[in-house]
Amino acid sequence: MGKARCSSFSARLQGTGFSNGGDINLDILQSLRQLWSFSSNDTLLAQLDLLTPATFDNQYYINLLSGEGLLPSEQVLMIEDEQTRAIVEAYVEDQFAFFEDFIYAMVRMGSVGPLAGNNGEIRWNCQIVN
Repeated sequence: MGKARCSSFSARLQGTGFSNGGDINLDILQSLRQLWSFSSNDTLLAQLDLLTPATFDNQYYINLLSGEGLLPSEQVLMIEDEQTRAIVEAYVEDQFAFFEDFIYAMVRMGSVGPLAGNNGEIRWNCQIVN
């Protein structure tokens, strides 16, 4: 389902510690380093969830709680913010709560209209303002 470019999680490959998302499972770290070593450019993608990558479930949140989150930004947010950690723990405990919240979020995102005129812009490159 979700994937990330190696450059998005390369900080996690530098070892363990809070600056790169907190401690990481050594087996996961070794797998990521091996994947990174095969990447000669930034086109290689890694699964956000290595255990059930093609299944829509709550495994991603289980991974975060276990210190196996791929993206350092999400792992740190889960560690540093009590409110975020509570949400992660709720989704780990109750997969259906995650499903319900996901449905609600998708409906809300679907109702967001495009910005027009001086209220927004369509970027040629998402990372750079036109």
